[in-house]
Parts: sequence; structure tokens; C-alpha cells
Amino acid sequence: MVQVRVNQAPECAPTNFLGADEQSGETWIVQYSTLGQTVLAVLVLVGSARADVPSLTDIVLSAHNVERLPEPPKQMMPPPPAASPEDVLAERVRAGRYWRIETVRGPVHVWIPQNYDPATAATVVFVHGYWTEVDDAWADYRLPMQFALSGINAMFIAPGAPSARWEPLVWPSLTELLRTVKDSVDVEVPTKRLVAAGHSGAYRTLAVWLGNQNLDSVVLLDAVYQEYSFMPWVKQNKDRRLVNIVYETGRFSDYMHRQLPSTKRVEGLPREGFPEARILYAKTYAGHWELVTDGVALPLALRAIGVPRVEGAPVDVPLGLPLRCDPPVANPFAPRIADLER
Repeated sequence: MVQVRVNQAPECAPTNFLGADEQSGETWIVQYSTLGQTVLAVLVLVGSARADVPSLTDIVLSAHNVERLPEPPKQMMPPPPAASPEDVLAERVRAGRYWRIETVRGPVHVWIPQNYDPATAATVVFVHGYWTEVDDAWADYRLPMQFALSGINAMFIAPGAPSARWEPLVWPSLTELLRTVKDSVDVEVPTKRLVAAGHSGAYRTLAVWLGNQNLDSVVLLDAVYQEYSFMPWVKQNKDRRLVNIVYETGRFSDYMHRQLPSTKRVEGLPREGFPEARILYAKTYAGHWELVTDGVALPLALRAIGVPRVEGAPVDVPLGLPLRCDPPVANPFAPRIADLER
């Protein structure tokens, strides 16, 4: 077992280059981002062309030419700026605990928030879809931030899964996965609620896990591809919950939810939260990949399954992750920033 604390690094590191003004001979050190972030230029003055004329640097640094302004009264000082949503989320992630567990089936990521209480917590297992690996999904989807943004009291687990339809299941047994996590972390694991969430091709893993009698909630993010076993599963027990958010799988989802007359249908991803319902069906224009990269659909769905909030949850932070200045995944299927206003 490898245990580390999550420490978010800046998304884009600035780069320096030198430029020169041909007329004055001044040299500029320019700090810039190759991805279009704000440019900050600092002028560094070199020696003047005439030795008998003091340079601007000499004038500025001369004590005789520095006028010291009086300190403003404390009551006139502006208040310190409020922490940005990104800073709040990053601090919540750092305040939690994180494990990356090496297993014979590949790595498993585990995160719990600060003030995690196993007595009332749920176990939430997130399964990635095709064209990615679990280590990449953990970082590219910024899953710890999304889990923190959900605000629920849970132990969050992200195991490996098939990266293509021809690959076998990595964890066909949910029981084995949970036992592996329990044996690898030094905190008590939850025993009350068990939630499985998955994106796209994760449906193959989730469908097999439906046989686990402890599973009480399923969150599908564009993950109904002629796999209708979720329908009888949620019908069999009135305590089970199903949240289905779709972008391009509406044809299959429409068929499934016609067989579930108690479905609560929602248009879009309401920032104020989903209505209370045992079976939720939401259609959105956000985009297939954006459902797992924008930090809206997943936290919103996790808030809708009846898991208690954790103490200190960032309830005032708006849904959505800060924009990234680099593409999250370097492959042809890389997610794009969603236009959620459509």
C-alpha cells in the first residue's frame, strides 16, 4: 500500500523569454503561458548608452528620489480577497486522505474527505469508461475535486476497468474490490450504503456488480448501451436508487425509462440540485466527455442519492471545476470544455 497526501500543482507553469527594444537597448523579461494565460512583463533596465547620464534604475533606487507615502489607517485597508472556488476545492482535497493501492489487478485509488465519519458514510465506487486508464482518469477528470465538490460523507474508490470493449473486466467482483480496500487502508470502511457510478463503457462492470446484494444506488453517466439490466434491478427493491444522466445514449435510455413509470424526468443539469426521486432521468447537452470532466454531472448526481453531507463540505462553492489551460487527455477522444449554457 502506498499512502500519499493529495497536493494539487498549478495547471500551467509560466515560461520566460528575453526580448529587446531596438531603440532604447532595454531588455525585457517576459513571463508568459504558451496556452494564452495573462502575460506579465517585468522591465529590467540595463546600462544607459551614455555613461555620464544616470540610468532610470539609478534614479529609482536613489534614496533622495524615493517619496515614502504614509501608511493608510487600518480601518481603510481593504479586506483580504476571498478564496477562489479552485483554492477552496484544492484545500478540501489536501485536507482529506488519499491512498493509491497496488494490487494484482492494477492500481486502486481511494480518497476520503476531512471529517469523514464511517458510522454514517457511504462507499462510492467510480468506474471509468473506455479510452483511458484509472491513473489517467483520476488525474484528468480531477476526481478528488469532484468528490469534494459533492460534499457527501463517503469513502470514494476508483478501480481499474476495461479501456476498450474487447478487454476483459478488471474487477468482476465488487466484493473482492471492497475487501482489498478494507485490507489496505488504516481507517474504518463504511458498511451502510454502497453506491456504484460509471461513465460510458463502465456499464459492463456495473451490470455485473448488480448481483451484489449490498449495492443500493447506481449512477450512470451516458452509460446505457442496450444494457437494460439496471431496469429490473431497480424495480426489485423500493430502497434502490437509479440516477441516469445522458447525452448521446437517449435512445436506449428512453426505452429503459418507459418501463420505469415512476421515473422523474429532468431537462439539463440544474445547478440548484435534482428533485427528490428514487429514479432520476436527466438529458443534457453538456457533452459525452464533459459529463466526467466538467465537475457538474457527477457531483450533482452524488448529491441526489440521499447520502449525508460531511461536516465542512464546500456548500457555497458553485458546481463546475475551474477551466483547464491544457487538454485533460492527450488522445483523439480528449474531453473539451463544456458549454453548459447551451
